[in-house]
Amino acid sequence: MSNDYPKKAAPAGEVKISENVIRSIAGVAANEIDGVAGLSAPSRSILPCSGASPVTVQVVNDMVEITLRLILESGCRLTTVAEQVQQKVKENVQSMTGVIVSKVHVVAADIAFDD
Repeated sequence: MSNDYPKKAAPAGEVKISENVIRSIAGVAANEIDGVAGLSAPSRSILPCSGASPVTVQVVNDMVEITLRLILESGCRLTTVAEQVQQKVKENVQSMTGVIVSKVHVVAADIAFDD
C-alpha cells in the first residue's frame, strides 16, 4: 500500500499528502474535543496489515475515510463527543490538506475513569 494519498494539481507540479500527515491532523483534532481522554491503539491482531495506529486512513474513490479509536472520559455523553470528533476531524483535514473526507468513523475503544 502506498503512503501517498489523493494528489492535488498545482501550477508548479503535483502535491502528495502522506497518510502520516492525515493521521496526525486527525489525532490532534480529536484530542481537542472535550470528553476525549486520548487515542487507543488497537489490540494485537492475527491480521498482518492491522497496524498499531489508533488512527487509520483509507482512500475510497479519491476520497479519504478516517477511523479513530478513542479513549473517552467517564461521564461524557458518548454520542455527542463522537459527533463533535467527526465534525472537527473532517473540517481540519479538509481545510489543511484539501483532501475530501467522505467519512469519519469513531470507535469508543475505552473509557478513562478518574481515580
